[in-house]
Amino acid sequence: MLGNVIAYVYQMLMARELSPVEYGTLITLSSVSYVLAVVTRTAQVWVIRAVATTEAASAGRPRAAFIAAMRVLVPVAGAILLIHWLSSGGVASFLHLRSAVPVIVLGLYTSSSVLLPVPRGVLLGLGRLQFTGITYIVEPVVRLGTAMLLVLWGLGVDGALAGYALGNVAAFAVALVPLWIVLRPHDDGVPSTGDRGKVDRYAWLAFIINASLMVLASIDQIVVKHFFSGEVAGNYAVAFLLGRIIAFSTISLSWVIFTRSAIMSSDDPARGRLLAKGLLVTAAIAVSVTAAYLLGPTLAVRIMGGGQYATAATYVGLVGIEMTFYSLVYIQAYYQISVQQMQVIWPLGCATVLEIALLMRYHHSVQQVLLTLILVMAGLLVCVSALSWRSLRSGGPAAAGEIVDPDAPTVVAGSRG
Repeated sequence: MLGNVIAYVYQMLMARELSPVEYGTLITLSSVSYVLAVVTRTAQVWVIRAVATTEAASAGRPRAAFIAAMRVLVPVAGAILLIHWLSSGGVASFLHLRSAVPVIVLGLYTSSSVLLPVPRGVLLGLGRLQFTGITYIVEPVVRLGTAMLLVLWGLGVDGALAGYALGNVAAFAVALVPLWIVLRPHDDGVPSTGDRGKVDRYAWLAFIINASLMVLASIDQIVVKHFFSGEVAGNYAVAFLLGRIIAFSTISLSWVIFTRSAIMSSDDPARGRLLAKGLLVTAAIAVSVTAAYLLGPTLAVRIMGGGQYATAATYVGLVGIEMTFYSLVYIQAYYQISVQQMQVIWPLGCATVLEIALLMRYHHSVQQVLLTLILVMAGLLVCVSALSWRSLRSGGPAAAGEIVDPDAPTVVAGSRG
């Protein structure tokens, strides 16, 4: 949560230092990175389960999971950087950018984002939430400091995006400090690459689920940047970031819920209480923030971006409603991943396809785009909630008939505090 606050200080300063057109470009490109870097959340999910659901005596398991994940993700990071470089001209043209340089800088950020979740996942799997929290604070602090320096030097959007990449590098280095002893070779009879030394079916299903969640959360900014003027996209970016206050709070909470749920036995009634608490906290945050946006949209916009984004006040209330629905979906989706109820992939996938199809057809105004998003998200919330209720009533994924990976880790109750 503190890391999110610092991240929003960065956004507030960038909104003031950059023009509306430049700021719209910054937010659109960072939104593209959320979609392209979806593999990062999948990697973090996989590493958490690989570490958290193993007996504590297996000291070599965290190291095995770390090595296996890095072997897969280092080539992926290199490929992402190369793709950004080769496609920079086409992406710049699609988003109506004056230069392809921001897309290349974005590639540095996205490729570094692929690697950062690996040490974070090991820390979360070991239950070291405090150390993980430190990495989430270091990243925006470095981003803020370097971006402000580079923007004041006149680098504009390029400097703002460079702050993202440098923040990732700093957080990765800090995350390795408490893991130094854990990642050393251990002679405990556990091979360096065992049954968790591969990306299994569970990880691929989690990848698709995460891809759907990220597209649902980011596609609107990309659509607005493509179909509307740079001025409109810049104003929408401020409303979009105000909505992200709700979403980012939920994402922080979802990792705690996922980690706690993953180490509980399948018949533990505390799982249901954990989900209920998560939904209550999420609803309280989302409804409170959205109510503030509806009652004082102009004030919210002025606090975030200043007086040059007056048009954003007409969007922010609808964005808050959309993000409220999305947050409740996100919490339940991560809970269902933790209990291996992978059937959530179907409503998320269908909602993603439906949302893209509708936005390609209905984009005559920003309000029409937002109403389309709200309707899709409300329907998705109903479907995902029904799956959660079914899982809780049945007592576990095997009883509910979900898609379960037979090679997924078996939960060891009480293996982590």
